[in-house]
Amino acid sequence: MKISIDIKYYNAKLNIGLEDVRNAWYLPKDLLPVKLITIMHQGLLTYRFPPSGKRISYRTLKQGLEKKNLTILLPVQLLPF
Repeated sequence: MKISIDIKYYNAKLNIGLEDVRNAWYLPKDLLPVKLITIMHQGLLTYRFPPSGKRISYRTLKQGLEKKNLTILLPVQLLPF
């Protein structure tokens, strides 16, 4: 069983896709997609990478966005009980 996620905007330079403003996904080649953490930092909308904590602002991400419809299929993480 898989979950389908529709990416509407994509930044090819940063390999980040936006499902909507609150849901951003890092899409590395040959690896599983990683959901970025959305936060407000000093009054600006920013996204954090979970392993490193590096921040990218929405303003930086928006500079290279192009409209593109992508679909990501992720495996379902079921609870063990």
